[in-house]
Amino acid sequence: MNDEFLAMTEQKFIRPANAETEIELLARETHVPRDLVAKIYTRERAELERTARIKTYVPVLIHRHVKALLREQHSA
Repeated sequence: MNDEFLAMTEQKFIRPANAETEIELLARETHVPRDLVAKIYTRERAELERTARIKTYVPVLIHRHVKALLREQHSA
């Protein structure tokens, strides 16, 4: 998938109301700046919302996924 398509997907994606709370929590848990967490969260959530067949579990999956990505990035 190209970067241009992902950028368009992110622009069309509107974060749910609880996203700000999730972003703050992830930033605290991973000790990563909030702005970076917000960028990664938005990109990954937009992708998961687009591809997930069962939307019910997106909040749990996105929290775990973004947390794992941030930990990988932080330890690298």
